[in-house]
Amino acid sequence: MLLLLLLLFSFAFSEDVCIKDLVDPYKEPYLGYAFVKTVEKAILESGNSISCKEGSKEVRLQIELFRETPIAYSPQQRVSAYNMEMRLSVSIENTRKSFYVSVPYSQPTGAIGDLQRKEATEDAFKIIYLDILEFLKRR
Repeated sequence: MLLLLLLLFSFAFSEDVCIKDLVDPYKEPYLGYAFVKTVEKAILESGNSISCKEGSKEVRLQIELFRETPIAYSPQQRVSAYNMEMRLSVSIENTRKSFYVSVPYSQPTGAIGDLQRKEATEDAFKIIYLDILEFLKRR
């Protein structure tokens, strides 16, 4: 009975949140995907629901900075490690917050493609996830 009351009480304070758009001037497909999925997870974990019906709070996402800087070279003078920098912003109603993260990653060979780059992107979002969650909970 207590569990049922707690569940009903939690739904009384949940709000519908709609991710309206993502501004991505860098056109990095995985970066945009990971950003949206991270914010969706934070919305759900903050006790809200994702719905774009009338009266929903609108969330706008923007990738303000995406830069990969070479930080190490192989003996053959090929770039073998990068520093990935991202500055992302989340806006809900009239409040906006930016999040900055920097993550190093290496590309030991070209044969493995973008696996390390994707892992670095996921690591970056794991680092800033709690800050995004806290921002959404305060709203």
